[in-house]
Amino acid sequence: MDFSKFSDDDFDLKDWINTALQSQIDTNQSKEQYVGTLVTKLQVLIQEINNSIDETSHQTIQNFPRVLREIDVLKQETFMLKEQMKSVRDDLLKVEKNTVSDSMKLLLELDIVRTNLLNVQVALQEADNWSNLTSDLDSILASKDLKTISNHIESMQNSLELLQDDSMDFTNRCALLEDFKNKFETMISTDIVSCFNSKSLSLSKNYVQIFSQINRLDNLKKYYYQCEVARNSAKIVELEAYHENSFKESQVLFNLEEDNTKDFIEKSDNLMTFISSWLDYLITTWHNEIQWCKQLFNDYNSIVINILKKSSEDFNKIYQTYLGNMLNSCKDHSILLNYLAKYKEETDRFVQTLHSSCENMSLLSQSFLNDLLFKLFKQFYSPYKSIFKQYSSIINKNLQKELEKNIKLNSFEVIECVQLLDGSVNRIFSLIESEMQRCLKLTNGCCFYMMIDAFKMFLKSYVDEFKRVVSNLKERRLENTTKDDEDWDSFRHFVKIIQIVGQLIIRYEDLEESLQRNLLNNFVHKTRHGSVTTPTTQQAFNFDHQALQTNQNLQSIVSFKEYFMDDNDRLKLNGLIAAVESGDDYSMMKDLLKPLFSLSELVHKFSFEIVYAPIKKILKNLSKSSIWQAINTGLINKETIPLFAMAPQEYITKIGQYLLTLPQNFEPFTMHDSNNLLIALRKGKLPYLDEKDLSDDITACWLDSIANATYTNLSDEILKIGKLEVNSQRQLIIDIEYINSVFDDVGLKDYSNLSSIIELLKVNEQEFDEMSGNKPVRIVSAIRKMRDF
Repeated sequence: MDFSKFSDDDFDLKDWINTALQSQIDTNQSKEQYVGTLVTKLQVLIQEINNSIDETSHQTIQNFPRVLREIDVLKQETFMLKEQMKSVRDDLLKVEKNTVSDSMKLLLELDIVRTNLLNVQVALQEADNWSNLTSDLDSILASKDLKTISNHIESMQNSLELLQDDSMDFTNRCALLEDFKNKFETMISTDIVSCFNSKSLSLSKNYVQIFSQINRLDNLKKYYYQCEVARNSAKIVELEAYHENSFKESQVLFNLEEDNTKDFIEKSDNLMTFISSWLDYLITTWHNEIQWCKQLFNDYNSIVINILKKSSEDFNKIYQTYLGNMLNSCKDHSILLNYLAKYKEETDRFVQTLHSSCENMSLLSQSFLNDLLFKLFKQFYSPYKSIFKQYSSIINKNLQKELEKNIKLNSFEVIECVQLLDGSVNRIFSLIESEMQRCLKLTNGCCFYMMIDAFKMFLKSYVDEFKRVVSNLKERRLENTTKDDEDWDSFRHFVKIIQIVGQLIIRYEDLEESLQRNLLNNFVHKTRHGSVTTPTTQQAFNFDHQALQTNQNLQSIVSFKEYFMDDNDRLKLNGLIAAVESGDDYSMMKDLLKPLFSLSELVHKFSFEIVYAPIKKILKNLSKSSIWQAINTGLINKETIPLFAMAPQEYITKIGQYLLTLPQNFEPFTMHDSNNLLIALRKGKLPYLDEKDLSDDITACWLDSIANATYTNLSDEILKIGKLEVNSQRQLIIDIEYINSVFDDVGLKDYSNLSSIIELLKVNEQEFDEMSGNKPVRIVSAIRKMRDF
């Protein structure tokens, strides 16, 4: 039975009882008997423990007096020790007070003297050693034993460190050491260059050890740097020689006098091959030199990056010249832009490959290397920077050529001309959309604001050409038809042109939205979460620099703005982004609104003139017409004709009948594309129609315009009529009442001037002044003169 469990901290009575019962060996003994045996054993154990406790307690009580005596003795001894320590402390204070101050000062002075003597001893030994080391430097150098020379230089360095002071002697010794190092370096420089050119790793490691030993490892890195740069320069010469047809004797790549597109393309392809070969070579160089250089130098990454940067500077001088010649000699800017895209795509491929390699080597997390790589990438993109400064001009020339060469607007046939105008809208905006996508890809959106300037110039030219064509159509109509006759065929063509103008305005509005969407997607949604501040302060001007510090991605939009743009261009672009992002309904192409609205107004004016021409012909010189005298012929001194006996004259009934037929004439032309017509109408203007009178019913708008014009011009002509006899006055009343009823039928709301004329024609002379009180002065004066009051 295990009684040790009783002393455990986590003793569990139930577990112990269960374990004890399970450990029963005698199977013949019953559980009750076994439990009785356990209880007996436990009672015996308890008795033994009680006896042990009693015995221990008795011994403890007997030992207490002896322990107390020993405690008293210890207490006495402690008191005595305390007194002795106090005595010693007093003695020490007394001695220190009397003697230690002068003694310590003396000891310090003696120690300084001892130290100075030791230093003098060492200096004398090193001076003697320096003399021995410098006794025969030329013979040591002449031995050409690199290890011996480097060890000798190391000994001189160590000796010089011990002799260091501010004396002229020390300066001369330093100059002597540096001169010896220079001679040594000059002696082995040719071998170093040969070693690096042959890529001998074992020899290179030996030179690394030697130059580390003489504290000139940086000079060895310069040898390596110069060798690699020279090797890369030789590669550039080799590539130029390979493409000798394009680069012969360093002549200009593209001849400004040439107008041979085939030759231009061939030379552009050669330049593409030249660029690809060079960049492929640099990628191979990067991987090879990183692996080789890391076995020699600790800062191998920065060394290789600087080698590539210097080599790219040499290449860019050539490349930038070729790009400039290419731009100056280009006759087809579409081809130029296509090749620029190819060249830049090849540069992107190189930069992405290099970036991925650096990412795999965890170089981008090191701020110093990240900065070096940023400068390297900026160097590779620098040839495009000067080209992109002219981006607006390049795009505009390309679009203008497309407009002149491939988008025909005019034709001798009117129907064909209208069809050309209709088809031109989609072609124009397809060109613009493709240029927008090209800008986002070629310049990473950095030339967005320049592209917008080009779009504005291009669309302005297109609208001007559109106007010219419409004006030509008007002139041709006047030449081919009688201008005052009804001409619904011409009106149909001009209504179609109005629809085209409406479509043009819709596409312009869609372009505004597309420009804003692409701008925000490219510069805001991809790059940061915060809002852009309009960069009018120095703090805002440094926005991109701050973003670069927080953004390690060297291929971000912020980085490309640094690669492709100078400070002034970035300021303009950031201003555009801020204006668009502010959400204040900013229009990037608001300069186009006026020409577009002017075009719409012009087309509406020409269309109006076609419809109004028959009425205009009737009303022309109405005031001087003989009909007003013919009415009174033979009726002088006879009774006046009663009003009910008179009928409207032919001129006024023709106008009325024409007005009443207008709705059915308008309807076929306004049934289709009414939305385009409505937009063109709202952005343009119909003559004699106020903006407040516009409705969604195109036919009603046109009727109001023609009716208003008729009402206005008829009123003016009536007021120009001279003196009328009574019958002529009565006839005029009948004519006006007839036309007023027509105006009611066509929905004209205001013809108050004509109503005033009728009222003033009907009253007698006595009532005239009272009736004219609230009438326009011009009307009153004209009617008074007409009636000879």
